[in-house]
Formats: sequence, structure tokens, C-alpha cells
Amino acid sequence: MKKASTLEGAMLIALVFLIRGMRPAPAAQEKGDACRNADLALSQSKLRDALSLFQTCHKQDPSRVEALSSLGIVYARLGEFDEAIAAYKQGLALDPWNPQLNMNMGLAYLKSGRYEEAARSFSRTLLVESDNSRVEELRAFCHYQLEQYELAATEAQRVYKAAPQEESAAFLLGSIYLKLRFYDKAIPLIDQALRKADSAQTHALLGEAYMGIRAFRKALQEFTRAQELQPDMPGLNSRIGAALVGLGDPERATVEFDKELVRDPNNFEANYYLGRLKRESNDYEAATKYLEKALQLRPDDPSTVREYSALAIQSRDYATAESMLRLVVEKYPNYFDAHVLLAEVYFKTHRPEEAEREKAIMEGLRKKEQARSPRPSDDTLHPILDIP
Repeated sequence: MKKASTLEGAMLIALVFLIRGMRPAPAAQEKGDACRNADLALSQSKLRDALSLFQTCHKQDPSRVEALSSLGIVYARLGEFDEAIAAYKQGLALDPWNPQLNMNMGLAYLKSGRYEEAARSFSRTLLVESDNSRVEELRAFCHYQLEQYELAATEAQRVYKAAPQEESAAFLLGSIYLKLRFYDKAIPLIDQALRKADSAQTHALLGEAYMGIRAFRKALQEFTRAQELQPDMPGLNSRIGAALVGLGDPERATVEFDKELVRDPNNFEANYYLGRLKRESNDYEAATKYLEKALQLRPDDPSTVREYSALAIQSRDYATAESMLRLVVEKYPNYFDAHVLLAEVYFKTHRPEEAEREKAIMEGLRKKEQARSPRPSDDTLHPILDIP
């Protein structure tokens, strides 16, 4: 079973915020005895009784949208989301633009992890109820899960502007900003949500934001607090280790990475950082072991390729380093550190013209970087770089 990452755990908290008080909404209806009894059973959480009674209610008049809506609600409360969605679809066949049915179906899709379908259902709700900020928040959450961060940010900004006091809106927008690397914007929003939800996940997420602005000591404080609240949180020892690397404490960082690997030998970050730290301390045999494991876990990760290439250069295996680095710069042409190492390979293999070409690229990248806001280094958030 796949373990949830720190960020995934934090977004589960956001989901709890979002759907709290957002149970599927019943539609008004003229009730016969079966429908009245079904409502009573539902209010008493006698879900199986309610299901049977709503099925009877629907059979009495198959054209009644309200009965299908209520039937879907019961299925959703039972966790039978496919059946709930089928009931909502039947209702929407009779009333395609019913906002409650579309919202309810969106919730069923969301709770079953079908975010694309959920976003479409929420969009149909908003075409009728354009000022429904809760539904827009849910749609933004879906777009976040679909990694459509710019779109999610646009939606979440509208929600937060309408209700800046809502912790769910602050938490979601802060989480999206974190993905977009707007760390300064993310921190106060996540901190706002944290004051109302003192959970391990929110402390861990705030730690990630501090990592993004290289505030390693504050990040360490947040990760440590998260560990106090939930000692067994997956990946947390690695994040503590990364913060310690940023603080220049490789000995304590190594202890944390070792702890992580005892729990999960396939933790990418721990293998990556241990490989890097071992290389920097000239323990090439151990460095090779950890970096090869990291490459096995994520073969295309550019930072790991860079570290392995640096190890190859130290071992005078220039051919291996060159072939790996050329692949990296082809895929990530703005990856400064890869160009640095490639220039070193060219100098050491007596190809000055190619080395000078790499130096010119580096100078161009340096000027481009100075013209915009600072971006984090590899130590900052995670060894995986999504370099444009």
C-alpha cells in the first residue's frame, strides 16, 4: 500500500476543511409516506432502512428528481459512490442543470478520487450558482489534485477574497502557492490555517514553505513540531534531515536520513541526500550505493543525475558524466549546476571551445536569474527540480 506523503496528508486536511458541512444537499419534494419515512430514517442515520424506503419512493414515481437525489445521498453516505453517481445521473437526465444534483455528483466523484469528473460537475453547478464560493473552492481543490496549479490558484484566489477568514480557503490557496513556489505568499496563508488546525500535517506543510525561502531554522522548528504531534509521519525524518543540511549540519542530517531508511528503504530523498553527503565526504563507495538506489527509484531526476555525474567526475569517469549531463541539459536547458559540471568535463578532457560555450550559457542563466525573483536551490524544497 502506498504511503501518503507529507503534502498529500496535508491536502487531506484541506479536503476535510472543504467538505466539512458539505454533505450532499437534499432537494425539496412533496412527500408520500415512503418518502417521509425515508427522510426520517436518514435523519436517524438508519442508512439501510433509508435506502430501501427511498428505492420504494423512487419506484412510486420514477420521474421525480427529488427521489433520485435522495437516493444518491444515501448511497454516498454509505460510501457506495458508483451507485450514488448512477442515481444522480438519472436525476440529471430529467433535470440537466439542477445545481444540487450537479454539486452532489461532484462530491461523490471527489470522494472517490475522480477529480476531473468532479471538476466538471462543480463547473455545471457554478453556471447556475455563480456566487457559490464553496463549490468554487471544491473545484479549485480538484484542479490542485489534477496539478493544474495556475487554474486552481485563480479559483482559490476568488474564494479567499470572498471569505478571507475561512481556514479552508487560506489553506488551499497557501498550498497552491507552495506548488507555484510563491513561498512568501504561501507562509501567512498556511499559518492562518494552522492557528485553527494545529495538526502535524499543517506544521509539516508550513515547514515546506519555510524550506522554499531557505528559512531552514524555522522549517526545522515546524518539522520538529509535526514529529511531536505524529512521530510516525512518512517522510518526516527526511524533511528534518534536509533542513539540517540547509543549516550546515551534515552529521545530524545523516542520523535523520538513516532513521528514514530504517522505516522505508525506498525513500528517495534519504537515499539522494545520503549519496550526496557521502560523496562530499569522499566516501565514494557509500555514495555510489545510495545514488544508484536513488536513480533506481527516480531514473530521470536531474539532481540525482547531477550528483552521480559529480561522483563520476571525481572518479575520472568523464565519459559517463558527459553522457548523463548532456541528457539532463537537453531536457532542462536552464539547469545551471548541470552546465557547471559539463564545463568541468570539457576542461578536463581538453575541449576548451566546448567548455567556453558552457560558460557562456552559465553567464546567460546567471543574468536571467538576477533579473527575476530568487529561485530556490536544490537544498531548498526537494532534490527534484521542475526547471522551466
